[in-house]
Amino acid sequence: MEVGNFLDLLTDPSYLVGGLSFSISILAILVAHELGHYLTCVRYGIRATLPHLIPVPPPVSPFGTFGAVIKIKSLFENTRQLFDVGVAGPLAGFVFILPALVFGLVYSREFVVEGTSGVYFNFGEPLLLKFASYLLLPDTSGDITLHPVGWAAWFGMLATSLNLLPVGQLDGGHIVYAVLGKRGHRIVSFATLGVLLVLGVTFWLGYLLFGTLVFFLGFRHPPTAYSYPSLGRGRILLAILALIVLILTFIPVPIDIVEYTNRL
Repeated sequence: MEVGNFLDLLTDPSYLVGGLSFSISILAILVAHELGHYLTCVRYGIRATLPHLIPVPPPVSPFGTFGAVIKIKSLFENTRQLFDVGVAGPLAGFVFILPALVFGLVYSREFVVEGTSGVYFNFGEPLLLKFASYLLLPDTSGDITLHPVGWAAWFGMLATSLNLLPVGQLDGGHIVYAVLGKRGHRIVSFATLGVLLVLGVTFWLGYLLFGTLVFFLGFRHPPTAYSYPSLGRGRILLAILALIVLILTFIPVPIDIVEYTNRL
């Protein structure tokens, strides 16, 4: 950001108002995700902190954040508690992603290339965005300039898919540990790291970095005090739903740099 633009941001409130739709939307999605975890912890008497947002300057992250977290301070008594806490966050955030995505697409416009040549960032489309675009923007054949609320939904989908990866102590790791146990969790985690390695080498380096971070920060999953009672059919169906959400929100190449030449 240029110095002049930054000073305008400080002196002209209209610049801030222009970003409110994005800011409010992305905060709602992130806080809903973490409150899903937190309120489930409260339900079971598990000690946990309130959600903490992670702000990041725009030069580091174009979205101004790396997400939000809570810290769980006590062990899970059984696999039902572990499963419920793990699945509650992604599903709660997903409930807020859907209306933000619909609103964002309805008020988006077709992407118009300015100038004769140059480069621009191309953001990948998860399956959910492709389906929604097909239904809501049937007459748009090319790229679109997404409305700020739509960008909040896009970031929410990226964060949700990363959290639902079945590895380590991510939300997906909690779900897999509760469903498949310690041995199943270890097998699925190694397989997921292998997939992230392949994706990182062939598609997007960020997945390689993310997999490395997960491996060193929390690859092993702490055990629950008891492995019973069983999850039951309802929770297995929720696990399948979480897998569907992962498939719908996963982005093979989140960000790519595209060169264009506009021939007159």
